[in-house]
Parts: sequence; C-alpha cells; structure tokens
Amino acid sequence: MSERQNAFTIKTNRLSDEVYNKLAKYAKSRKLGDYISSLILRDLDGSFTKRKAIKDKKTYEMLEHIKNELADLKTLAKTTDFVGNDSFKEEEPSSKVPQLKEGKIADLENISGSLDDDDLEEYNDF
Repeated sequence: MSERQNAFTIKTNRLSDEVYNKLAKYAKSRKLGDYISSLILRDLDGSFTKRKAIKDKKTYEMLEHIKNELADLKTLAKTTDFVGNDSFKEEEPSSKVPQLKEGKIADLENISGSLDDDDLEEYNDF
C-alpha cells in the first residue's frame, strides 16, 4: 500500500456543471475532504446494510425451509399412524407401586442399637 497523501487530484471529463459547482463550493469552504469522506462512509454503510439484508434473507429462507420440512414430517407421521401411538405416551404411575409421600420427622426419643469394637475401628481415622 502506498503512503497516505494529504491531497488528491481528480481527473475526469464526466463531471456535470452542477456536480463541479458543488465540489468547488466545498473546496472553497475547505470542507471537500469531509464531504467526500462522508459520502464514502455512507457507501460503505450501504454495502454493509446490503450484505446484512442478504444474510437476513438467507436466514429467512432457511427458516421457511425448516418449517416446510417440519410440516412434511408431521404429515408423514399422521399418514403412517405414528402420531397418537400409545407407546410414546407417558406412563401413568401404577397403583401397585406405593407412592412416596412426605414423611414425618424421626422420633429420636427411643433410640436402640449398639456399636461393636469392629465398627469403631473402621472410623478411627477421624
């Protein structure tokens, strides 16, 4: 890349009088550089906006494709009697299995049991 220059020369024969006068006006007020910079930044922002719009369009198209595939799968599931198949329903709890309920706080008044010396040897590293 070449060194950055403080001045540019524009050579063209395609400027209309209206465009030339507008550029001359900015040049006389020493705002031509700022004006050109703002135009270029606007163009760059516009190209970013266009790229984003293209990306958003692709995302939308992919989403629509997924929706269509899902609809096809639902239709296929209905035609093959997959939907409504009882094997995929959540099983209800059997009445034979006792249901756990909240318990009581243990009554610690009547404690029974004992400890042997063997039991104490297992826990002597405390």
